[in-house]
Amino acid sequence: MRRDLRGRVVLVTGASRGIGRRLAGKLAKLGARLALTARSADDLAKLAGDLRADGTDVEAFPADLTSPADRERLVGGVVGRFGGLDVLVNCAGVCSFGEFSTSSEEVGRRVLEVNFFAPAEMTRLCQPLLTRSYEGGYRPAVVNVASICGRWGIPSMSEHCASKHAFVGLTEALRGEFQRFGIDVLLVLPGLVRSDDLNRHLLRNEGKIYLDFEGAQPSDAVADGVVRSLLRNKTEMAVGWVSWGVWWSRRLFPRAVRFFMQRKVWKYARRHPEG
Repeated sequence: MRRDLRGRVVLVTGASRGIGRRLAGKLAKLGARLALTARSADDLAKLAGDLRADGTDVEAFPADLTSPADRERLVGGVVGRFGGLDVLVNCAGVCSFGEFSTSSEEVGRRVLEVNFFAPAEMTRLCQPLLTRSYEGGYRPAVVNVASICGRWGIPSMSEHCASKHAFVGLTEALRGEFQRFGIDVLLVLPGLVRSDDLNRHLLRNEGKIYLDFEGAQPSDAVADGVVRSLLRNKTEMAVGWVSWGVWWSRRLFPRAVRFFMQRKVWKYARRHPEG
């Protein structure tokens, strides 16, 4: 199937920057009606204004998705403004780059709140709206933008990997459950993504392996992958050659991937014995 987004209501989380911001622009060009949410009210308002000037039917809903009250207010606002919902894209997220032994419970809980519990509860709140969309003759969808870290643990990113593994597991479980509601549940797995503002994206930036954040895949390329997944109804899509490499190698050469990850840690330890 090929999903038509013209005139359909799409809610994008994490829309003020990065993947979410690029995705909003691409969905607007496809004729979608956009509900955009993020914590930064100013950035969100500017994006909505720019899209509205180009003729897009769009509304900004500033919210902290870790807050139950904000989630309720957001979903109520979407219904009040658009009358329903056809697609939910869970795109918001944070990352912690650093060793597990030097982290804290506070950091771990924050990562899981943003990367797992918030999208889980957003999906729970939106499911009745998406079911009504199906009953109205459309094929609705939930698109979960996770990470290849949800398929293979990466050293120095333990909390991030834990949250993404949980998110991937939830996605796979809901894919089966939501079939009875007529809702497709899709999974997008980018690799390392270049951030608009690395310091805002990372709760910690002290990992002891080398990750090329500057040379990572651009947000625009990931947004393209999300659009392809949605239009083509792709159950699972790895985005970028690094993500594809890990995705396939995990299945074909798991020992090689494990050795490669361990080697990155060993190389750092030899170069920085004091660490």
